[in-house]
Amino acid sequence: MDNATKIKLLSIIALITILLVTYLAALHIDSLAKARYVFKRNSRSVVGKDLSYNSNLVSRYKQKVRTEVIDAKVNQKYSLTINSTYEYIFQYSYKKNLLENQALSVQIFSQLASREDPILVVVRQQKAVLSWQLPLLLETSNGWQEYSSVSRQLCTEPLDRNVSVEHEFFLDVSTSDTENLSFVASVSPIADFVVGLNENHTVALTASEPKYYRFRFPEDIENVLLTVMSDDNYCMSVSVQNLSCPVFDMDRDLKYGGIWQTVMSKTGMTISRERFPFGFFLVFVAKADDYECTGERNSPPSLRQKTVHFVIHEKVSYRDFMAAVMGVLGIFALFYVGAFVAFCFRRGNTAPDVLEPILLEAQNRPSDYGSISTPLIGRAATIRNSESENLSRSSSSQDITDIDLMPDAYSDKNVVWTKTFLFLADLSHKGSRFHGQKSQRYMWNLLIVSIFYALPVLQLVIIYQKIVNDTGDQDLCYFNFLCSHPLGDLTDFNHVYSNIGYVLLGFLFIINTARRDVRRRQPQANHDLLENFYGIPQHYGLFYAMGTALMVEGVLSACYHICPTHANYQFDTTFMYIISMLCMLKIYQTRHPDINAEAHAAFSVLAFVVVLGVVSVFEKTLAFRIIFSVIHLLVCVVLSAQVYYMGRWKFNFGIFKRIYMVLWIDFQTGLSNWFRPIYADRMFLLLIGNLANVGLSIYGLTERPKDFASYMLTIFITNLMLYTSFYIIMKLRHGEKILCQAVFYICFASVSGGAAMYFFINKAWTWRKRAAESRVLNQECTILNFYDSHDIWHFLSAASMFFSFMTLLTLDDDLTYIPRDRIPVF
Repeated sequence: MDNATKIKLLSIIALITILLVTYLAALHIDSLAKARYVFKRNSRSVVGKDLSYNSNLVSRYKQKVRTEVIDAKVNQKYSLTINSTYEYIFQYSYKKNLLENQALSVQIFSQLASREDPILVVVRQQKAVLSWQLPLLLETSNGWQEYSSVSRQLCTEPLDRNVSVEHEFFLDVSTSDTENLSFVASVSPIADFVVGLNENHTVALTASEPKYYRFRFPEDIENVLLTVMSDDNYCMSVSVQNLSCPVFDMDRDLKYGGIWQTVMSKTGMTISRERFPFGFFLVFVAKADDYECTGERNSPPSLRQKTVHFVIHEKVSYRDFMAAVMGVLGIFALFYVGAFVAFCFRRGNTAPDVLEPILLEAQNRPSDYGSISTPLIGRAATIRNSESENLSRSSSSQDITDIDLMPDAYSDKNVVWTKTFLFLADLSHKGSRFHGQKSQRYMWNLLIVSIFYALPVLQLVIIYQKIVNDTGDQDLCYFNFLCSHPLGDLTDFNHVYSNIGYVLLGFLFIINTARRDVRRRQPQANHDLLENFYGIPQHYGLFYAMGTALMVEGVLSACYHICPTHANYQFDTTFMYIISMLCMLKIYQTRHPDINAEAHAAFSVLAFVVVLGVVSVFEKTLAFRIIFSVIHLLVCVVLSAQVYYMGRWKFNFGIFKRIYMVLWIDFQTGLSNWFRPIYADRMFLLLIGNLANVGLSIYGLTERPKDFASYMLTIFITNLMLYTSFYIIMKLRHGEKILCQAVFYICFASVSGGAAMYFFINKAWTWRKRAAESRVLNQECTILNFYDSHDIWHFLSAASMFFSFMTLLTLDDDLTYIPRDRIPVF
């Protein structure tokens, strides 16, 4: 299969994977929407059945009904009796003055009213009609909850000027019950109805007694933050609605206007003058049970009261907003300044006048370096170099992958694999042009995958944000509402913007890589000799791919934070898988350039990983976890064998026969050989790594974490750290050095990575729970009154990944002038 066919096949696989992800995500959204409203639809049918009236009772309307009009007074209770032939109309008159910080509340109480023949209450105002029944029926997860006492506020629109106006309204009370029903009615004022900035308020709620308050923006304020705290964990809803009547203050109609969210003990809401230019009503509605907040069906107490404390603060000013934005740019600009200073003042790696001779002192080496005469390798490399130059001059149209640049006498890799210990010269037979082209394919494949993946992601999250803005449903996305700063249509700009570190530092790493690449190509003494026989083969395609992947990760993480949910969390993790795999491939490529994985094979594996991530969104059974664990452990075994035998083995159907032969030969020579590894240090380190993976697999099967994407990411990151540690330990074990620059990067990567993990664990929200439960974790901003702990995680993790990349870029600088036949393979 030629390269063009492989690239086409990879593109088709990537396109099919993206289409599958988009389809399944859309399917998941549709299922969530159906689940949200099916309960409501079924409930309405039950209400219709429960509240249906017997046709015989309608005959009461044929009877003569006596109506009594009462000139009622505010703050006075009326205890009366009513039946199907008697109706009361209470007429209230009052003066509404803007300076009076009050509103009116109507209370009706009756213990005798029944569901079959309820007491009907209607309040008629100048611009609104309010109605309900006694007993009040509220929906719960276990049926219907009856309330014999109801309190509702009257909607009063603010006056345009400071004048007194005479108002009146009518309270009608009637029933279809033929029996006498006693009730108590009253109208009373509510103090502190108009709230201002930085005023602490406390309100007591029940499911049948909602409360709301009025707020108007001061002239110089554009955005405010509503902070709500509660002494208990009872479920409630908070709604912000326009200053117009009617006000939706019941649970069944709360979602028809403004913005709203469910709350347990803590939340915050950012409210802008742009959306509510004349101010807003702040509505608190307690729920009959906690099902909508927790998803658990329980039997709550019939009369539970929720105490709420709230205050409205000014959000950050435009000046502070810009200072926070530009401050982050300034911090990351320091990285560019440091790179520029290092570029200007760092001494170049000047080649020594006299290079260490290649294979000149082979006789001084230990005898177990191998049975093949190593000078042949140097001679073969010289022949290959000259042939490669002749081929490139004679036919530039030929594909280098179709040409065997090795002489026939040395083309049989089994000759090399008979050596007990391998050196870099043994696994760098192919020319630099071949390795360069092979490495560059990672970059181009990554660009193709990024474009196909990122465009549908961007389209989907923009639709998410539009739905949130149009419906006002703030339960759809999981934010830290106490530190969420909007900008334009974005609800949570700061968490989107804080991903800029990935983009800027990824681009800086590409610049550093390009600088090294250009410097390597510059003519110098012994250039061709150094290029072909000294140091680690310098192929930068994987480094370019790593920097690009870090930039794409910043873009996709920003897309995810537009509307974080369980369904789109994979957008934030997919390229973290890619980055981890690219780093491991780069470490392996360093000393195995001839046998490193092809780009199309690596991305095919990543496509399979993404498919597993998509399946995990919908499939949470134990069978799926078992299948994944089996695949996980098999991959660990295969990769361990690849590392232990340094690529000198094949995974095919003959592997079982080869294992049997090895065990049989060891048994014949002595049973102790079964427990005596050829490479003891390598076996010890690989054993530690496999035990860690077994532990992760056991954890996944026993705990079955809800966040499967993070669980897979933990596996990737853990193995990357183990492999990096293995490489560094083996490097030191073979007497190689780690230069000061690499030590600097290792230290900074460790410090920033450890700090980043602290802030990552200290979560301010989580979609593993319901939206209301997630808000319990919300935290106030910690830096510049703009960024929270998750933003700090973005900054520090971007820095840690950059320093980690720089570590891999500079880790083997000590080998620049060491002959490859003296650089061990591990």
